[in-house]
Amino acid sequence: MKTSYQIVIVGGGNAGISVASQLLRKNNALDIVIIDPAEKHYYQPAWTLVGAGIFDIRKTVRKQKDLIPKNVSWIKEKVETFDPENNKVHCSGGKTIDYAYLIVCPGIQLDWAKIKGGKETLAKTT
Repeated sequence: MKTSYQIVIVGGGNAGISVASQLLRKNNALDIVIIDPAEKHYYQPAWTLVGAGIFDIRKTVRKQKDLIPKNVSWIKEKVETFDPENNKVHCSGGKTIDYAYLIVCPGIQLDWAKIKGGKETLAKTT
C-alpha cells in the first residue's frame, strides 16, 4: 500500500472532490489522495432546495466511490491526528500517510441531539 502522496486532501465532500478536480485540471500528473471514510456522498448544496420542497432528498445521495475523480486515490478511513511538523497524517486504521501539501476540508457532522427538539423535527426526511 502506498503511504506517500504529493497532495493529501482530508475530506471527500464537495470541497475535497472539487479541489482535487481543479488541481488535476491544472496538472493531471499530480499525485493526489482523498482520505474520507464515507460510503455515501451527500450533495449538501441541494438541501436548501429540499427544504423548500422543490428537490427530492434521495437525489442528493450518491456512492462516494463514483465521485472520486479519475487518477485520484482514495483511502477510506478517518484521519485521527495531524503531524504538520513531519508532513504526516495518521489514519484510524493505523496507516501513516506522508505528503508534500495538505488540504483540510472535512465538512460537517450532523448531530441533531445537540439541538433541543432537533432530532424529533429537523432530522425528518418526509
